[in-house]
Amino acid sequence: MTSSLDSNTLPVGERRFGRLVGDIARVGGGDVVLERTNDGIVLEVTWSSPDDGPVSRWFRAESDVFDLIEDSNLGTPATVRGVPRLLQFRDRMGFVTLLGCRKGGYSTRSGGPGSGRIRVQHAVFGGREECDYTAAVALRTTVSHLRNWIGASAWTTYESSETALEYRRELSEDVELGQWGAVDIVLRPQARVAEREESDLIELRTDLLVETRARTPVPWERHIRAHTALRDLLVVSGWHTEVGSIHSVQHPADVHVYRDGDERMFWRPVTSSQEKTAFRPKRRRHLITYEDLGPDGLRCWFGIWARLQRVIDPIVSSIDMRNVTPVALLAQVGPGVEALGYELSRRDGLSRKTAGGVTLASRLARILADVGDVLPFDGADWAPRLVRAYNGIKHANRDMPDLLDVLNAERECVLVVRAWCALQLGVDRAVLRERIREDAQSHPWVLD
Repeated sequence: MTSSLDSNTLPVGERRFGRLVGDIARVGGGDVVLERTNDGIVLEVTWSSPDDGPVSRWFRAESDVFDLIEDSNLGTPATVRGVPRLLQFRDRMGFVTLLGCRKGGYSTRSGGPGSGRIRVQHAVFGGREECDYTAAVALRTTVSHLRNWIGASAWTTYESSETALEYRRELSEDVELGQWGAVDIVLRPQARVAEREESDLIELRTDLLVETRARTPVPWERHIRAHTALRDLLVVSGWHTEVGSIHSVQHPADVHVYRDGDERMFWRPVTSSQEKTAFRPKRRRHLITYEDLGPDGLRCWFGIWARLQRVIDPIVSSIDMRNVTPVALLAQVGPGVEALGYELSRRDGLSRKTAGGVTLASRLARILADVGDVLPFDGADWAPRLVRAYNGIKHANRDMPDLLDVLNAERECVLVVRAWCALQLGVDRAVLRERIREDAQSHPWVLD
């Protein structure tokens, strides 16, 4: 069940004036301002003097030492100082739970008034005061481009006459992915109608929500693992920056009771400070398609992603590195290729000690045994070139390699890992070979 609190939102540029909810001795009783800027969500607080309630203590640099001494002299238990990680806000538009709160900047006059800024990681709109939303029983996110990659739809077009079309809400089937990491995973299409303020257009949109559900409330990190894994799969497949956004959350104590006694939990909308927008290229070419995988292939990816984080994370993280040198890029992706060679040695039966002593050249040779025939370059030439470039940037006693060679070595490392992942997921070798030829990373960097 989704709550319909249209006014209880926080778009960029809006400032909401209200008060913190809770015991005055814990959160104070003054007015506060909740604001969302391009830099994130901020809560502005003020105090009239250092003794004006608990808020000023959240920002006092010396509070840890002197407050502990005060507690000791009074014979009272030491209390935790600093900004509470969870705060609750209320104004005329509604109730908001603020999660991941931490101290920002502040200014104050000695012995007088002051003001401070609290950085907020997530804001949950609506809900109940007694709900601790730091743990959720269910969570939904959206992952950029996932809907198109899956092929989900929520609207169907019919010809109602010779000159008119009729649009009907017809959702494609949910994709059940079973349980992973103690949460059940479902990809759930959702229809949405959006009106543009600057025109008379009404847009019929389809969202694909990644929904995870646990039996009892668990920290958000447990939920988000599945969402992150799906985002990383799209990056590996298409090599474009993809982002995930938290959409909504459920708590078992936040329910609506119907007359017949039936209970349904509300889906409470969430806004996060670090929300990003993914760039939408005109064309996307994927090494891996949903038709290749289906639900079983996605479950297989979850296992690969969990086991090989030291391989996948350095590669995927490199796509967000901007304005860095070729040396920094190769230093980022190189450990991922090294880790892949190590994991394959372990898979071949070598002990951890023996696999750890395998040379980089031998590790690359082992990787090529799996993927060499699908690559657009000669693997026998690639391995020694990478060894020279990688060792050249790692060791100060080696000659620094040409930066163009370094940049191409980084590109080839990424393509090798992407190809290896595609083969592990069951993509046909001949099909993959053709897709790689059309992939942008198959073309070397050259000086203009």
